[in-house]
Amino acid sequence: MIAYTFLALFTLAAMIFIINSHYRWTYFFSIALFVFFFSGMLAISGQWQRALNFASVLFVALMLFHRLKIHYYKQPLLISDFFLVVDWRNWETLMHYKGALGGVIGLLALLGYAIFGWSSAEPLDAVVRAFNAVLFLISGALMWHYSKNPNAVQVWLDSLPDDGRDVFLNLPMSCRGIFFKVPQFPGDGEKFAARMNAQCSNPTALNAEIKPDIVVALLESTLNPHQFAFTKQNIPPLPMFERQNDTVFISPLRVHTFAGATWRSEFAFLAGVPPTDYGALANGVFYSVVPHLQSGLIKNLRAQGYFCVALSPFTKGNYNAKSAYDHFAFDLMLQPQDLGYPAPFSKNLWTISSEEMMAYTRMILEKKHPALENLNQPLFVYVLTMREHGPYNLEMENIYGLEMPALGAKSISSLNDYTQRIVALNDAVESMGQYLHERGKPFVFGYFGDHQVAFDNQIPAKKGDFPSPDCITQLIVRSNCAKQFEQTQDFLDLAFAGGLIMEIAGLQAKDDFMKANQAMRKLSDGRLEDAADKQLVNDYRSYLYQILKIAQ
Repeated sequence: MIAYTFLALFTLAAMIFIINSHYRWTYFFSIALFVFFFSGMLAISGQWQRALNFASVLFVALMLFHRLKIHYYKQPLLISDFFLVVDWRNWETLMHYKGALGGVIGLLALLGYAIFGWSSAEPLDAVVRAFNAVLFLISGALMWHYSKNPNAVQVWLDSLPDDGRDVFLNLPMSCRGIFFKVPQFPGDGEKFAARMNAQCSNPTALNAEIKPDIVVALLESTLNPHQFAFTKQNIPPLPMFERQNDTVFISPLRVHTFAGATWRSEFAFLAGVPPTDYGALANGVFYSVVPHLQSGLIKNLRAQGYFCVALSPFTKGNYNAKSAYDHFAFDLMLQPQDLGYPAPFSKNLWTISSEEMMAYTRMILEKKHPALENLNQPLFVYVLTMREHGPYNLEMENIYGLEMPALGAKSISSLNDYTQRIVALNDAVESMGQYLHERGKPFVFGYFGDHQVAFDNQIPAKKGDFPSPDCITQLIVRSNCAKQFEQTQDFLDLAFAGGLIMEIAGLQAKDDFMKANQAMRKLSDGRLEDAADKQLVNDYRSYLYQILKIAQ
């Protein structure tokens, strides 16, 4: 009786999820998906109780997984997320988020119950199983067919900014996205080429007789805390975010993720295109898109004679980083332990300071590693910090006197912890800048925040008037050799940052992709997804993907 009670409750929950669908197309896909799960298990097992339990419990588990992802990442569950889930190298992160860990364990328990519950039930005859096998194929075929219906696709895409509220629409619709395909945009690539050529008829003079060493730091979860709209605060000045004598570029930066998924920002910077170009594959770009790229920042730098080094606190397998960096064409990937960090790899993500990451960056510039000793090339060093990452202390004293009426006490505590980490980051960045000047060699030093974060699942209000303000961080570039560069944009999309840094360094674009990237930045005033001229954006994308074929 208890077993049947649980079966009834799970079935009722699944039916409620279907009935509460937000869109007409969700009714179709959720019903088809339920039939798909039910008939598939019935065809395999012949047990109707097991099949109904499997479909119902799986519906509940998927909905909970969807809500869990929205809670932590503010993004809907898509089929590409399973690239990350099944890669055991990413599981260590869960150990530091007890709520998420408990949720995942609970979901795995539910999944086990879905698969093995009612395994001892009496099986039905072969005719019923054969009928359900046919039903399984029909429901799968219908979902596959209608997943390309233009109306259904549009409804789905329109839902995504609203957290993709209907997981049973998201999953079938994003299934097509697990297979790489070249993005298609309704633009005229030839038209963009004409505008680009006209814009480049008077190119900016570039001169890098002595090529500078370039250091770019991806600063984890970093936003200037002075940008939060506190009613009261006593946060100290943070020079790293302010214009200084050596600052050659400073602006708000559009990134393409919020609350996590650093690899999306890495992709935008290194590939020169936003991960959102790839639709449902956006969360899995390091797995499924990078191997198809034909160009990017690192290939351009290597063509200029640079030796390119990635320094990451991540272990090389996390989020497929080493494989992705190899495809981007980095010469070398290092971890702190390769440079003498006296701690196990498990400490990298959660205890290593940003000052230590900058110290190891200095060691690379000084070629204190066997792979660098005999180099006679300019260096490009791409370094990631991690100390600014959560989780944050929810019991910390309000040492910075932060006040914001909409935030609870725990959020204020976590913001104090976060601000303290940013103050330490400021010291590390300023120390790095001082070192580069004292080193006495030409340099370009850029740093940007990869994304914002939520604090105790609350999002503080920000200053400024930006669309999608939760996806705005900042880019600062400093140099002692960029006298010919003049900043003309007051806003920048992260996809343009690589080309910008090359220009600041006095380096010519070495392929048509980077020429187009640099030209588009000037034509669109640094904007891409925020550009007012949507036709120009589509023409640009058509030029990249259909004419240049930057991804194949």
